[in-house]
Amino acid sequence: MSAVPQVLPGINGGCYKNTGTYGTPVWADQTSVKNAKLAFPWDFVEALSRQYPVKLYAKSLIDVPVEIVMRADPADAIYAAWVAASFGRTTVLDLMVLNSKITTQGCVGIRGEYLLSLTGEPQEENGTVYSTFELKPALTANGVPQWVTMGASSTPAFTAITY
Repeated sequence: MSAVPQVLPGINGGCYKNTGTYGTPVWADQTSVKNAKLAFPWDFVEALSRQYPVKLYAKSLIDVPVEIVMRADPADAIYAAWVAASFGRTTVLDLMVLNSKITTQGCVGIRGEYLLSLTGEPQEENGTVYSTFELKPALTANGVPQWVTMGASSTPAFTAITY
């Protein structure tokens, strides 16, 4: 059965941490996440020649960072694990970030093993403290991040990021 056309509200986005092994993942919903921001910008290289009076380009490398904003709650085990991972120099989290819940057939996102950096934590007088984590893909034995498309029965299909 193919995906049904629908609107994907941001509040239904999903961020999942693997609590199993890389080959047999067990996805735990990271419910403390407030916002996730995915961006997949390519670097472009010039492909100029005198053949055309137009600047031409080719894609070379893609950046696959993720930004996560999470409510700062010292009593929350999810938050504590993210803070600990951000303080560790080599600690990586196997994460899958989707544009809808894991149960939504046809939703898409990325899965990768990420290094975390706690990059911001505004403590405003009249606000709630939220921590911003910048995630960058790590070099691991499991390879590079992969695109994800959710299939039927919450089964993810992983596709390599290639040229």
